[in-house]
Amino acid sequence: MENSQHNLQKDNNAFDFLEQIFIYLRYWHYFLISAVICFFAVKYYLNHTIAQYESRAKVKIIDDSKNSFILPNTPAAASLFGKGKVNLDNEIEVIKSYRILEQVCKSLNLNNQYYNVGYLNNVEIWKKRPFTIDWLDNSVQMDDRSISFEIEIVKGGYRIVNSSSGTSSKAYPFGTVQYTNGTPFRLSLQVGTNLNTLNGRKFLIVHASVGSVVSDLAGRLNISNVNKNSDILIISLVGANTDKSEVIINEIIKQFDIDGLNDRRLVSQRTINFVNERFKSLEKQLDSVETDKANYKRNNQLTFINNDATSATADKTNATNDVFQVESQIALAKVLDQTIKADKKLNLLPANIGLTNTGINQLISEFNAAVLEREKLSVSGGSNNPGIQFLNNKLASLKANTIESIKAYQQELEVSLAKNDYIKKTSTDKFSAIPNNEKVLRGIERQQTVKEALYLLLLQKREEAAINLAITSSSIKVVEYASTGGSPVSPKRGTYFLAAILIGLLIPFSFIYIGFLLDDKLHTKEDVLKLTKNKIILSEVPHINSEQKLTGMNDRSILGESFRILRTNLTYIFPLQKEKIAQTIMITSTIKGEGKTFTTLNLSISFSIMNKKVLLIGADMRNPQLHNYLKVKKAQQGLQDYLHDINVDWRSTINKNSLDNPNLDIILSGTIPPNPAELLSNGRLEKLIAEAKKDYDFIIIDTPPTLLVTDTLVISHLVDTTLYVVRSDFTPKKILEFSVNLSDKGKLRNMAYVINNVGANYKGYSAYGYNYKYNYAYGYGYGYDAESGTGKSLLRKFISFFKR
Repeated sequence: MENSQHNLQKDNNAFDFLEQIFIYLRYWHYFLISAVICFFAVKYYLNHTIAQYESRAKVKIIDDSKNSFILPNTPAAASLFGKGKVNLDNEIEVIKSYRILEQVCKSLNLNNQYYNVGYLNNVEIWKKRPFTIDWLDNSVQMDDRSISFEIEIVKGGYRIVNSSSGTSSKAYPFGTVQYTNGTPFRLSLQVGTNLNTLNGRKFLIVHASVGSVVSDLAGRLNISNVNKNSDILIISLVGANTDKSEVIINEIIKQFDIDGLNDRRLVSQRTINFVNERFKSLEKQLDSVETDKANYKRNNQLTFINNDATSATADKTNATNDVFQVESQIALAKVLDQTIKADKKLNLLPANIGLTNTGINQLISEFNAAVLEREKLSVSGGSNNPGIQFLNNKLASLKANTIESIKAYQQELEVSLAKNDYIKKTSTDKFSAIPNNEKVLRGIERQQTVKEALYLLLLQKREEAAINLAITSSSIKVVEYASTGGSPVSPKRGTYFLAAILIGLLIPFSFIYIGFLLDDKLHTKEDVLKLTKNKIILSEVPHINSEQKLTGMNDRSILGESFRILRTNLTYIFPLQKEKIAQTIMITSTIKGEGKTFTTLNLSISFSIMNKKVLLIGADMRNPQLHNYLKVKKAQQGLQDYLHDINVDWRSTINKNSLDNPNLDIILSGTIPPNPAELLSNGRLEKLIAEAKKDYDFIIIDTPPTLLVTDTLVISHLVDTTLYVVRSDFTPKKILEFSVNLSDKGKLRNMAYVINNVGANYKGYSAYGYNYKYNYAYGYGYGYDAESGTGKSLLRKFISFFKR
């Protein structure tokens, strides 16, 4: 039996989740009530909460570089068809920038807000507002002001309502200028508004600062890309008014597009302005370079450097040849002059020696002809021949003329030589200056080329910028304009209802759980096993609702069955007797009220109905209770009289045939003495038990609680077995250790536990533990199918089915 108790304790030490569920299911009505209350509370909240919807739009960001016009045959044209990559993070920040959202706010007048005043909530009006407000203060400070006031529509106009005091102003007609907080405004009715249908209704008009509106819009605006490799952005906005949210998103897209167009147009316009300003400077620089080139050519008598170099080379060559020819003529003339002067005989002169002077050559020819004629005459005549004389004179004259001509020719050649030397020097200088002229001209031409190239480049860029300005296209493509889903994103009704039910279940669970934590009472057999370190539990005595607290003959009640179980289990722990004498059983408890007297009496009856002679001794002389069950006086003679008076025989104190049971004898406690412990230890009780063992089969002693007095410990050595009664829902857990210590130290012999009053409150551990375990084990004897009648068994079968 000890092994079975030990195994049972091991089983109970394991956490049984299913058992815990059934423990809390005992309070199902609390869970149901709490869940229903929370459900309807959330339902009421949701019915009076303005739903928030998400509006979404999709735009594709287009690469700006692919929209730009670039002239062909330029370096930039080579990368025109290259792969572009848009930085979406930058675009997202631009869209959410304060500048863009401020433009949206001012464009849509988002800082002017109109609300229908309701009982719990104010509902914003956007599309079908009956009137508009115009603030007549145009100062810059108006954008930073926050103004709100409430109006009530009345016949012919409206009243301004003071929300704090509830008072109203006089009626004002629409379209007139009024003041609130010192700021002038005018309310104008929308076209088609019927004031009669609005009579008595209240509206709240709010003028918020631009900064607060922009900050709120930026906080609610969400922008993300579809995926990592996509250029498409999703722009979403959460708000209560779907029409307003859609208009805001579309306006954000519009303002972002306008901002991009303005940026690109501004770049093109600034490029054109820069080029125009640069043209003025370049034109001056080009004019200066061209003027310097013209002046240099004019000053240096240059046309084209190559032609001038060719001409200078030819002039130099010609000048050199002319000088050479003149010098040759001078040399020939000098030789001829010397020859003529050296010839005294007037002989023939050299002819055709290279002189280019025709006169001299003619005179030489005439002279040589005359010489030849004289030679002819000299053959036939003498020297005095007149013909010869004439020819000699003629030759002398010709010689003189020739010499004079040569002299004049030499003078002419000297003049020509000087002239040709000058020409040669000039040609040589001009030829020597060609490299320097070429260098200077190349420098000037280089500057001219650079300026011209820059001029042409800027001219090209100006044309490109002008074309881009004219053909500037949008940098975005609207994939989907703003639209709103049919389901609100907040509050999510399903989530709220689920949370309400969970909270409704959690609230009672928390209270019950805290109650269990604070509960210091014993409830079930498992509680006792955990605290008693494998001690034996013989039986669980159920709570009895009827007034009949005692069992009897042929008792088929659950009370009778529980004590039959106790009686049977006791037989397994009784020590072996060498002689056939009575078993002595002491029944005690820790504190008063745990039901030890009730257990003692019913156990005695249970043994007696087996035709066993039973003697019940009421040894609790401090607070006796046996007389209440027997319905006799407390002062009736009993154990105290026997212990105190040696002349009293214990047999005379016996109540025979107690409870109409011939096998049950009872000795009451008697009059309450002042010294029970001393009486119990005087040896007379030991004598009584020794004598009674010969006459009875069982001696059962009802003793005082062990924690309060020492009476029980005084007589514990006289018994064979000790039954320790604990009461479910009554005995504190912390005092159970006291009984364990008494058993471990041997102060209570052969001790086993009896759990009394199980299921008294029919809740928590006690109800579930008793009804399942007791009825399952023994209910068959009373027509009760515990297996089929237990919800836990059915649930276990259900779970086992799914496990398979």
